Amino acid sequence: MRILQVTHYTLPHYGGIEVVVENLARQLAQRGHAVRVLSSRAGGAAQEERHGVEFVRVSAWNPLERYAVPYPLFAPSLIPQAARLARWADIVHGHGFLYQSTLVALGIARIQGRPTVLTEYAGFVRYPRRVWNALQLVAIHTLGRLAVALADVVIVHGMRAHDLIRRLAGSSKAVRLIPLGVDTERFHPAAPEERVGIRRALGWDDRPRVLFVGRLVPRKGIEWLLDALDPRYELVLCGRGEMTPPARHGLRIYRSPDDTTLLRIYQAADLFILPSHSEGAFPLAAQQALACGLPVIAVYDPLYDPYVHPEVVRWVPPDPTAIREAIRELLDELAGPRKEERRRKAREWACARLSLTHYIDQHLLIYDLLQTNRRKG
Repeated sequence: MRILQVTHYTLPHYGGIEVVVENLARQLAQRGHAVRVLSSRAGGAAQEERHGVEFVRVSAWNPLERYAVPYPLFAPSLIPQAARLARWADIVHGHGFLYQSTLVALGIARIQGRPTVLTEYAGFVRYPRRVWNALQLVAIHTLGRLAVALADVVIVHGMRAHDLIRRLAGSSKAVRLIPLGVDTERFHPAAPEERVGIRRALGWDDRPRVLFVGRLVPRKGIEWLLDALDPRYELVLCGRGEMTPPARHGLRIYRSPDDTTLLRIYQAADLFILPSHSEGAFPLAAQQALACGLPVIAVYDPLYDPYVHPEVVRWVPPDPTAIREAIRELLDELAGPRKEERRRKAREWACARLSLTHYIDQHLLIYDLLQTNRRKG
């Protein structure tokens, strides 16, 4: 099967959607499918092949990233590139219902008679600036509604996005809820002696490391983490975004680390912290942490319930004092005899409940059904 994935950004531009699309494309290629990915050009070559996947990137302007709004404005060459790739494809799959790339690709695919799939991740994302929230609502009810109408099937990863899509689409649209999956073969714990070597290579001392991975933007709860800093541990932030925290004792920042470095950071850390809000589902970064055997502390969101359980995630309220106390308590526990048990449970949960294999299987079932329907039609 020839499958075109369309997204706003791809790696090395780091973000949750970028990682999901990378995993999906790579796994589909490993199963023998021909996969191409169309995106904006942000930090990557105009065209390259990686993991058996062909990446095509179009020039784009990114004026809104300074406001933590990941919305590239594509050059007009997006249209002929999307038309060329859609003609090649058996399935056209767009990611993110407001992005120009998704709307153009799905529209062209419908004109050409290609089956179309749309994945929406978070739905409405609340920003600190009211103007962005107002503009987003307008876009959702215009561009978002159009993208949903252009898709034969819509995939979501959490109930917040599901409920929004259902309101936009009505009861007749096929909406599939598929939990995100993590690559547990790639993300795995390091052996104890290997972990010591990784920490030494990273320049870390014996202090515990509390890790956050994600965009450095206000809705991720970064300010709560900074207010919760404590001499007992070092806070490690990995990501990019509008926030530039001032240099502080006990704070280390990695701006967009490469894939290998990020994996090593997961393997070297002691626990993972998730203070964000307005997520569409349990974030992939937290799933990767569990796969690497890291216990997780998270600000509670009922949307996380289908993914995890208090057995592997400790819930906290959105308060710096509560976050600091939870980190201290869990570090005390990890310093005792339960350390290996907690790490083992995190790993086992990721392997049993958050499998990337199931995620890919569900996508292929949808693709196959659309192909069958097309042949019958």
